[in-house]
Amino acid sequence: MGFKGINVLIFVGFFGMNPVHAQDSWFLGYRLSPPPVAGSAESDEDFIRLHEYQDHRTPGACEAAESQSDLTLENGFGPETGVLTKDEVRQVRVLGARVIAKALVPVLYFKNRFKRPRPFRTDPTLSPCISKPRFGDDAYPSGHSTVGYALALVLSKRFPEKRDLILRQGLQIGENRLIGGVHHPSDVIAGRRLAEQVVRGMRKEHHLAFMGPSGNMLRVR
Repeated sequence: MGFKGINVLIFVGFFGMNPVHAQDSWFLGYRLSPPPVAGSAESDEDFIRLHEYQDHRTPGACEAAESQSDLTLENGFGPETGVLTKDEVRQVRVLGARVIAKALVPVLYFKNRFKRPRPFRTDPTLSPCISKPRFGDDAYPSGHSTVGYALALVLSKRFPEKRDLILRQGLQIGENRLIGGVHHPSDVIAGRRLAEQVVRGMRKEHHLAFMGPSGNMLRVR
């Protein structure tokens, strides 16, 4: 997982945790279920789907996924994606940075908590078509999926006329990690669930108050 331009301080004390149990884990109000157990039906389904992605992906799809290996507001939703214009990106750059920073804190905690290996580490017949993550091999949850979907939830409120387009792009950012072969499907799903919690939490903390296109004060819900 790489995110350009964002420095997140994670205190060592966050990581002196007990072994994982079957129940959900909590951190700073965020709740996440454990990943599928290796050898379970759910885990097997993850690998079946990943092989389907690998068998059907195209060079163009891999290129698009590679372009977001180091995810930013610009390469996730900017002009090259056909979602936001250059001026629209400028309007939400500070807000986007806040969302990314806020999302990465629970992502890094839960990655270290569960320590799920990347799928290509478990199954050597899986061959990623994008750069392998540079910052650790912990897969669950997907940081790209969490950040991408959290940004989409926020941006869809800021630009309601583009709501469907923005939300599709937020989902596609996670999908690209499956195309690339660096995450399990359940990693991506967990990331989206965590993103919803991040955005709800930011709204409660009043971090997401901003002026909508009509000049009215909006808060993401």
